[in-house]
Amino acid sequence: MLAALDEITFSGDPDLIAVGFFSYEAGVWLEGSTALVRQHAFLPFAEFSIFDTRRSASARPGPPAPAALAPFTFEERARAERVLSLGLAEQFMERSLSSKDWASRVEAIRDAIARGDVYQVNLTRRTRLSCRVEPIALARALYADNPVPFALTLAGDGWAVVSNSPELFLDVDLAARHAVTKPIKGTIARGVTASEDARRRRRLLASEKDGAENVMIVDLLRNDLGKVAERGRVETTEMKALRSFRHLHHLESTVEARLRPDARLSDVLCATLPGGSITGAPKRAALRFIHDLETVPRGAYCGAAGFVRGDARAVFNVAIRTAILGRDTVDYHAGGGIVWDSDAEAEWNETEAKSRELGAAMAALGEGGVSREP
Repeated sequence: MLAALDEITFSGDPDLIAVGFFSYEAGVWLEGSTALVRQHAFLPFAEFSIFDTRRSASARPGPPAPAALAPFTFEERARAERVLSLGLAEQFMERSLSSKDWASRVEAIRDAIARGDVYQVNLTRRTRLSCRVEPIALARALYADNPVPFALTLAGDGWAVVSNSPELFLDVDLAARHAVTKPIKGTIARGVTASEDARRRRRLLASEKDGAENVMIVDLLRNDLGKVAERGRVETTEMKALRSFRHLHHLESTVEARLRPDARLSDVLCATLPGGSITGAPKRAALRFIHDLETVPRGAYCGAAGFVRGDARAVFNVAIRTAILGRDTVDYHAGGGIVWDSDAEAEWNETEAKSRELGAAMAALGEGGVSREP
């Protein structure tokens, strides 16, 4: 598959495009930690479809949605909070980790940090809903509730991936020998009033814990891009900038690299997958903890979804805020970076906040868009 993607970038034909995803497990395999790879029950390891946009105009990606906050009043947000408290509770849910399980795993990571085994681990959990949802309907509901710049929906035989991601993993221009990544590390739920929202912004910007988390991942990604960059040509061009979306504030940094003349897309992907913002540091040690502490495969979640075009351009998101649909299930994962001063309850609450988008989408779809039939 990597060779095929390279061939597309070499083609020089801007109408030739491949659209698809690498699962988190595919990234672990490419990184070389093959013993840590789990098999997903129904989702492909990776999947790309190739289009000629002269014959299929709908396959050409449009311009990204603006990353700025779309209009949404605080009164609407307060109403949404009441709806979200019920949206997921109405569905049958199965959690991969209970709050007690989560707390024990946070403590295990903190113990490992104290021993010097690892500096940060991205811990995640899965919520599974037993129902059927039309992928495009869910994608539209997620995007309507929270417009983001890197949304993508993919579907195959018995599966679909609906990614409403705000995070850029890679924007690679091989013709210009330029690569950009924009890791998000540091998150806080938005307030339901303007004054509370402002306080939360200030709290996030002043958070030593979130700032340290961001710096660690920026260093990791600088190292990853350094494997395929010209010597000394990796730089951080923005650090801990505030990015605001409908439900959450984030801290986002920007790392840019001048690629070596011989660097292919496959080289860049092998150097960077799986993304540092959803693994931890050091990456290989973090991958081991993720394997040992999480109970289910991540699949497309925390992988990378996007497109590769014949004009030597490739754009991939970090597949967070991503639903994985089976024939009669909807899986939604959420997580966060665990560091020494992480508090288990606060981290659990952050995963709840990150899951609110699915609750809003399910509530918006209502009974007409959700089927509980087996």
